[in-house]
Amino acid sequence: MNLIEKYVTEVGKYLPHRNRADIEAEIRSTLEDMLEERMQAPGADSDALTLQLLKEYGAPRKVAESYGAVQYLIGPRLFPIFEMVLKIVAAVLLGVGLLGFGFNVIRMDMAGPALVEALGKLIMDSFGGVLMAFGNIVLVFAILERVLPVPEQESMNDKWEPSELAKEPSPDQAKISDLVAEIVFTVIFLALFNLYPQYVGIVIFSDGQWSFIPVLTEAFFRYMPWINLLWVLQVGLDFWLLRKSLWDVPTRLVNLAFKLGSIALAYAMLVGPAIIQISSESLAGTSLADLAGKLDPLSQFILIPFLIAMIIAPSVEIIQTVYHLFRSRRITAYPTK
Repeated sequence: MNLIEKYVTEVGKYLPHRNRADIEAEIRSTLEDMLEERMQAPGADSDALTLQLLKEYGAPRKVAESYGAVQYLIGPRLFPIFEMVLKIVAAVLLGVGLLGFGFNVIRMDMAGPALVEALGKLIMDSFGGVLMAFGNIVLVFAILERVLPVPEQESMNDKWEPSELAKEPSPDQAKISDLVAEIVFTVIFLALFNLYPQYVGIVIFSDGQWSFIPVLTEAFFRYMPWINLLWVLQVGLDFWLLRKSLWDVPTRLVNLAFKLGSIALAYAMLVGPAIIQISSESLAGTSLADLAGKLDPLSQFILIPFLIAMIIAPSVEIIQTVYHLFRSRRITAYPTK
């Protein structure tokens, strides 16, 4: 891919989807015509002229802004990540809803009006869940839009060089999409477990109506101070990395400490008292009250692999972090000219 194509692609990242292709085609055609005109000069160097042309044309973000209004709640620099996170959250909510719906259809052997009613309930609940998640995600991204330092962005635009398009990304470069996604999901879970823990549970269709059963136990809430501490500190680190844009030894060590804390917390939950439970009291008033003894072991069977995954995933990240730390130390100790 040549520099003009890379430049057009970079501009396209900040353009609205509905007319992105037309604008990209217009910019591409304009740049190619301008370059062809400049190539008529004797001894013209294609690469040098391309770099000069793109430098004069301007930073991709500023060019994109010239094609639309710049007053926004979530700006073009974060909108691609916002769109990606929104799609992921919507897909997860829909998947969970369909899984529960399928379980109840099979268990209750639904057909006819009952099936239509259950499907309607699924659609309404899914719409409400997506709407609530959308509001939370918009709020988080609106805050991010205003927290990230504008002067640094403007400075970046002013010093933009088209030759940077051909450079390989630094291995220490922090991935903005990963950081923003982690911030969004962490804030959502913080709000869920601290403000709406009563909504964490299972939905059961019984006796012609839907019933919601909370599953969190007293033991879970004893872990909440530690969960809150780790998650809030992780969000703070993510914001710091958004400002710095690069990993260094101190931030990797802090992240290493957070991951070790997450493993210790997950292990404590795994070997400690049950953090979720389906008891006969919670099922009182439904036709499933006598099945509590069977449903509770099933819930534990589902929870245990989840907690094990919460130990394995940070362990993998710890190995990667240690590798990067030794790599940074080796590069520092043996600099190359």
